Amino acid sequence: MADFTRLHSHTSDPEEADAAMAAAGGRFAFAQLPQNDFSFDVDQAIDPSFAVARYAIGGQWETSGDFDDVVIVNVKTEVYRWDIDGERGFGARSPFLIRPGHDFTCFAEDSDVVNIFLSPQTLSDVAATALGHEGPVVFDSAQTRSPKHAEYMMTAATVAAEYMESGTFRHPLVRASLFHTLSLAALNCFSLSTDPREQAQTPTAQLESYRRAVGFIEDYASLPITVTDIAGAAGATIAQLHAAFRTHAGTTAQGYLQQVRLSAAHTELQVSDPATTDLADLAGRWGFADLDRFARRYREAYGMHPAVALQD
Repeated sequence: MADFTRLHSHTSDPEEADAAMAAAGGRFAFAQLPQNDFSFDVDQAIDPSFAVARYAIGGQWETSGDFDDVVIVNVKTEVYRWDIDGERGFGARSPFLIRPGHDFTCFAEDSDVVNIFLSPQTLSDVAATALGHEGPVVFDSAQTRSPKHAEYMMTAATVAAEYMESGTFRHPLVRASLFHTLSLAALNCFSLSTDPREQAQTPTAQLESYRRAVGFIEDYASLPITVTDIAGAAGATIAQLHAAFRTHAGTTAQGYLQQVRLSAAHTELQVSDPATTDLADLAGRWGFADLDRFARRYREAYGMHPAVALQD
């Protein structure tokens, strides 16, 4: 993945807020209500494949318009009503989709919102490789499949916002993993118009997929590859890929990738200068967004905390 852009803006002018939304590929018009207490604050991280934005919008407000991307809206506050082409819902802790070409309106008050932006083309590419879904991705509804799916999507969006705010989003391997997670969350949490069917591989085909996947991981682990990329290189769907790794390695493809990256981080630690090495930064560069999780994995593999290994 290429470099990303970080944007932040604050305004109490609805027209300036419209312009900030336009920077994210949307065409919107905010309407300021008589209380004159409207405020708009956005913190956004934009990668060529996806974007994450957190909005704090004060006062009562309403807006209407549409986006170029598939947008998953995750609302953490109570007062949020939406209408998309006549389909209506309440957004509070109940993620919903704004799909390209669908008219969206909402009314809300003192809102804390995290939006995930995914381009239709990249989402279709992921669906083709991960799920064997042919053709463009078309969602049946703006609402999640179930409350359980809503909770999962909300958690994924919250983690994305935390990565953005903590700065770990700047690491390409972390962004690639996050894009993969958010794309699959969207595809699994919202109903597709055609439900893809999985087909099991023959033992011979499964072994060949596994071998291709292992070679790809070992060659490109230092780059921002995801399980979707591995599946594409192996000529398998994600479900087929996981089945191959469970059969031949006793883990998942993601688990194997993490092992290879952990080994690379271990090698780097052994030759690093303790005075100048930032463990959190090293972990992030090898795809571990959380230092505590990296330390646990490292201790499980090497019997010590990485800080101890760095001093040896």
